[in-house]
Amino acid sequence: MLSEAELDPFFDKARTEWFRLEALHSYTVDVEQPRLRAYLAGEPYESVPEPAAWYEEIRRRTDEGVAYRKVRVVCGPLGEYERWELEWGYTGSERHGQRTFIIDLAETRHPPQLPAYDWWMLDERVVLRFHYDDDGTFLGAVPIEDPGEVAEHVRHRDAALAVATRFPEYWKAHPQYWRENWLDAPGMIAGPSRLPE
Repeated sequence: MLSEAELDPFFDKARTEWFRLEALHSYTVDVEQPRLRAYLAGEPYESVPEPAAWYEEIRRRTDEGVAYRKVRVVCGPLGEYERWELEWGYTGSERHGQRTFIIDLAETRHPPQLPAYDWWMLDERVVLRFHYDDDGTFLGAVPIEDPGEVAEHVRHRDAALAVATRFPEYWKAHPQYWRENWLDAPGMIAGPSRLPE
């Protein structure tokens, strides 16, 4: 399997599209932890710096004409990580050019049959199958370049986009997930202690 650094050339070669299908309940990413803690503690968005380098990369690539689309598969009610990812993650990445779509399996009458793993597809040329451990820590990725398998993932992408809801519409329709509406709700304990060990 390839490490994160070894994947950079695949992304650098892309000229038309980065497509991401993301389906885990949560991910364990070290650089995300300070913002996740701040979010759960009720601190303001500005209390922890944005992932500026990542946002700059999204903006640079989309300005170059690369479409960056992500389909996020969830099953409501959303967990803490998912609420943070949508409210603090996607609102920022959308401002910089990412286009995010949500498939909520609890609300989608006819969800498409999708692979049971996370993946990226670049220019309909290569698929990167991502592997994670049980805690959502990235282990590595396997490139798939067989034309038949790539074509199958093109069909999966199109099927997912056909039923997904644009993130801004989904978020507007689900105020129960907005932090302001659940942080101080009875039974909710806010703070870093709620993060997984």
